[in-house]
Amino acid sequence: MRTQVLGNEKLHLPAAVVDRLLELLSTDDHFRRLFTQDRHAALVRAGCALSAEQLRAASPLTCLTVGRLAAKEAIADAREELRAHLLTDAAYSNPHALESGEMHAVLRRS
Repeated sequence: MRTQVLGNEKLHLPAAVVDRLLELLSTDDHFRRLFTQDRHAALVRAGCALSAEQLRAASPLTCLTVGRLAAKEAIADAREELRAHLLTDAAYSNPHALESGEMHAVLRRS
């Protein structure tokens, strides 16, 4: 499993990392706090092959920035849609898919 970062291309998360990310965001309060405080460290915990420092150097990951993370239940209910979204290029140009109150609007656009 490798996180794709090639030249000036945007960072793309492998399916296994996306799956683990969504699992943890829908079940683990400690991970959810980590994600809102340091999304790069959270991705490492979710299985990203790069270190948090390498991730920060590769991308600010503003697409994963949230002010208020969607509820665990909302993420769980939309898991397949979120997974599909996070595995496409749209995830990196339509930010805030995990933001409370914004998730369904972002998913409808992608």
